[in-house]
Amino acid sequence: MADAVKFRVEPRDPQKNVGTGSRVARRLRAKGLIPGVIYGHKLAVTPITLGRDVVNRLIKSPGHLADLEIGATTETVLIRDVQWDHLGKEVLHVDFSRVSAEEMIETEVALEIRGVPVGAAEGGSLEVLVRSLSVNCKAGSIPESIKVEVGHLKVDEGIHVSDLVLPPDVTVNADAELLLMHVVTRAPEAEPVAAAPEGTTQPEVIKPERKEKEKE
Repeated sequence: MADAVKFRVEPRDPQKNVGTGSRVARRLRAKGLIPGVIYGHKLAVTPITLGRDVVNRLIKSPGHLADLEIGATTETVLIRDVQWDHLGKEVLHVDFSRVSAEEMIETEVALEIRGVPVGAAEGGSLEVLVRSLSVNCKAGSIPESIKVEVGHLKVDEGIHVSDLVLPPDVTVNADAELLLMHVVTRAPEAEPVAAAPEGTTQPEVIKPERKEKEKE
């Protein structure tokens, strides 16, 4: 199961960040900081700032679960929303929701492919259609990944949601017949076309109507 990553963050006074969201984000980004909020459990919303490196590590962490230290308080949170710039390159804002270890949550978990399909020796290749799935589980029991064994797959065979072996108390929010990956026949490589030698010309193609005119 994925452990909550631990980071120290700073409380943020919204009164010191007057302006539109994008302007605030630009000012903080210039200092290497990203604004965020923590909400949930019927408690007051807590504005915070995080280092850019902290945000990147949180986004990449399995299950997106974290323990954020704010002064003398520690909040166990889950990333709920990440706002990016219009190019999708820089994070503008992060929303976190408070969770408890036994609380049932919905989160995204990556599929971990294991093995090499036997179909690869038959001229096939593994085509992955889905790389992560939305699951329901306890916040303290988020799997680091869902392991998918593919070694037994032959050409034209695949893995569906119903084929997955899930950890206890983890359910997938997807149709049981959803195809996740399959072994397909490799397309034959096209033979290279030899280039015509320099200085050569292609024979002229004379259309039938032109032939008739020439005869006249």
